[in-house]
Amino acid sequence: MQTVLVTGGAGFIGSNLIESLLKHRSVGRIVCVDNLDPFYNPAFKKENIKPFLKNEKFKFYKTDIRNRAALAKIFENEKPTFVVHLAAKANTRLSVNEPDEYQAVNIVGTLNLLELSKDHKVKNFIFISSSSVYGNSAVAPFAESGFTDQPLAPYGASKKAGEVLAYTYFHNFKLPVTCLRLFNAYGERQRPDLVIYKWVENILKEQPIEMSGAGKRARDFTYVGDIVRAIELAMKHGKGYEILNIGNSKPVSLITLLALTEKALGKKAVVKTRPSHHASVESTSADIRKAKKVLGWEPEVSLEEGIVRFVKWLRDNRFKDLI
Repeated sequence: MQTVLVTGGAGFIGSNLIESLLKHRSVGRIVCVDNLDPFYNPAFKKENIKPFLKNEKFKFYKTDIRNRAALAKIFENEKPTFVVHLAAKANTRLSVNEPDEYQAVNIVGTLNLLELSKDHKVKNFIFISSSSVYGNSAVAPFAESGFTDQPLAPYGASKKAGEVLAYTYFHNFKLPVTCLRLFNAYGERQRPDLVIYKWVENILKEQPIEMSGAGKRARDFTYVGDIVRAIELAMKHGKGYEILNIGNSKPVSLITLLALTEKALGKKAVVKTRPSHHASVESTSADIRKAKKVLGWEPEVSLEEGIVRFVKWLRDNRFKDLI
């Protein structure tokens, strides 16, 4: 039976992944490593994993990935077959003002996990990267071979560094690594600082929403369920070193995103515009041909359907008291 160690497992994508993995007969144990970072309300993260705590296949460790000694004990006790590394400081704009923190968590933390995965002969190390590595310099749609030397913020730079570090562990120690560059993830259990969540909350509270860049910037929003499927397929792949884009491959403007959100809510927003942040890219657009070829993966949930599901979840779980 396989043991899967998921870092950041109490968070948005991690908890959705664990929920899915618990249904797999081939998975005998799931090890969740999360420090319950207070960047947003830790109660949400505890709520995310609460349904798993009574499952005998699930084990939670409140541990910071910067603490190699603590991680070493977990690896020794649990002997993971696979590592899915989701834990990260992940706010692009905040990373501009907190580069030391982003370097320590996203680079040193990743190095700790690579070292231990090498030592314990993990069958496949899944590194969750980001479309932020492309910055504004790549040609759309962004292919994995595109230019990634000029990310706009320390967050994107830290993800590029993680990919490069992971390659050295494949090259020198034959650790199988699959890097997944995720494009604008959204869906159930999303972080409350991200755009769709914030918009839904403000619209329900009849407060203005912020629209940056006159709403013309485009984003390739990707549903969390599709991302979970990609991660599970990548775990099975486990050959050599790969970088794969995981995106919906259908960018939409923020204006279009707002229209879909208003339709799902049945309410109109009051819009307040602001200039784009200098660390925010103009657009994201995934070329997913390689993921189709290597993993047999492609997105299944349209943005319209995904927003309907997400809005329902928010109303049922976060905003029950709002009309």
